[in-house]
Amino acid sequence: MDPITAWAVALMVSWSPPGRSHIADAVETPEEGRARYEEIARAAARVAYDPTVEPAFRGPRGRAATLALLLAIAHHESGFRRDVDLGLGKLARGSGMDSCLLQIRVGKGKTSEGWTHADLVGDREKCFRAGHALVKRSFGACRKFEQLDWLGAYTRGRCVADEKASRSRMGLAQRAPQAPLDDAAALAARAKATSGP
Repeated sequence: MDPITAWAVALMVSWSPPGRSHIADAVETPEEGRARYEEIARAAARVAYDPTVEPAFRGPRGRAATLALLLAIAHHESGFRRDVDLGLGKLARGSGMDSCLLQIRVGKGKTSEGWTHADLVGDREKCFRAGHALVKRSFGACRKFEQLDWLGAYTRGRCVADEKASRSRMGLAQRAPQAPLDDAAALAARAKATSGP
């Protein structure tokens, strides 16, 4: 496992240890949960470290901060639960309109990328790509407020000061331990790994 994925999995495990849910469709062993967490972390990292995608944050570890935020949102929205992740059972959709780990409000419609609920739960990377786009839009809309409130458009549908849901997600991401590699080193390592011998 590459260092960024390992770091992301460590964050997830510390925030929501796997294998503890008692919801029928979410039950799994800690080992099964950790393996699923690794798949989630890889999907989120592919989005955060995609060179064609502008990270949500600037600086030498802006992509790492973006990854931490995507995972913090997923933690608050779904607790990384198996049923939500895989779209299993009636509790997986929150209010009945929400989809995937980031609980993106799509209902029976589509995201701005053209993805349905089935697309989002069938492909974690699409879930994180759609979520990242919503984060960027929220940041742009709410930039006149304190940074902790920048997720207001995502969490509440509008920008307000002292937005508790935004602050909880942003705060958790900001308290995450620093990533083991800066973005340049992580991108170079990922490029080397995908280019083969």
